[in-house]
Amino acid sequence: MRLISPIALACAGLTLSACGGGDGGSSLSPQASAASNAANAQSKTIAATTTTPVCGVNGTSPLAGVQTWMYQLQGMTTSAQIDALDAQPYDMLVIEANNTVKGLENFNTVDMVARLRTKPDGSARKVLAYIDIGEAENFRTYWASSWKAPTADGPGTPDFIIKADPDGWAGDYPVAFWDPRWQALWLGPNGAVAQLAREGFDGVYLDWVEAYAEPSVADAAQAAGVDPAQAMVDFIAKIRAAGRAINPQFAVIQQNAPSLIDDGGGSTLLATIDGISQEDTWFGGSAGAAWGSASGGDKAASADDTQWTIDQLQKYCAGNVPVFTIDYALKTTNAQKVYTASRGQGFHPLVSRIALSKPTTTPPWNY
Repeated sequence: MRLISPIALACAGLTLSACGGGDGGSSLSPQASAASNAANAQSKTIAATTTTPVCGVNGTSPLAGVQTWMYQLQGMTTSAQIDALDAQPYDMLVIEANNTVKGLENFNTVDMVARLRTKPDGSARKVLAYIDIGEAENFRTYWASSWKAPTADGPGTPDFIIKADPDGWAGDYPVAFWDPRWQALWLGPNGAVAQLAREGFDGVYLDWVEAYAEPSVADAAQAAGVDPAQAMVDFIAKIRAAGRAINPQFAVIQQNAPSLIDDGGGSTLLATIDGISQEDTWFGGSAGAAWGSASGGDKAASADDTQWTIDQLQKYCAGNVPVFTIDYALKTTNAQKVYTASRGQGFHPLVSRIALSKPTTTPPWNY
């Protein structure tokens, strides 16, 4: 949902403070000016066939058996809305833990998860909770009355809140994620991750892992004498351990930041996650766009950006880790391109709209 440009991720392993800020839509490759080459690369990418083995299918990940999945973060507060999602025969769902949102503290998350963990045919389904580990969100219950958003003049309160989201998501603020005060919210027997495991979630879906390469966060890390890539891998490992203290099969999916495998030590990271999911490999949308908005999808990535992302994801695939893709498109033709190309790489594709407020019908589940 919230991205920084791959150029920031690519230079994370170099001098981080020298990297420019990303807006989630920049073009990366030095070949971008060669229009004919880009067109050819795009054509080759879209024309991929399904000859590649499915990533992670023979691995030890608790998600190895997942073939289809759905990602919905809004419109899940009424029984009818939950039933609508429950009626879908996806193998895995990524959803909000509604009781972590201000005003919904008394929402029965345990009941919602229990309803969703069984597919219509009676078989089991994985249900993962979305959490943002690289940004503080002012609508969460952990955001205390004493907390303040950062300004142009400096960080917020607490001072691990560094700046406003660079991609335009209102109320979201990148954090110094290695700060013990931030990690204490998530870890330990009384932390948020253990609570999610007790509520029945089969794992967590980690957003804003790319915080380690966001320039302002990288600068703060440098000032603190912290290696941000290694700190992110360590944080993910602690999150997984907190969940597995409750459920030994608790799964962790890294969303975005596919260059972390290079910057944070490949074998260590691969042993720490149970899957990776990547947004906008082929098509993205505008931050905050409503479900019905034309800007909620169909923004084509450049051929070079797409190929860079695929190459990075294949490193995870080579490590026997399941790979999921989530792209945003309203046009059925674009969705079909994504499903063909993503499957051709051995990935598990999903196409929705950036609002993530309904089960997608582009195309429907039985694509």
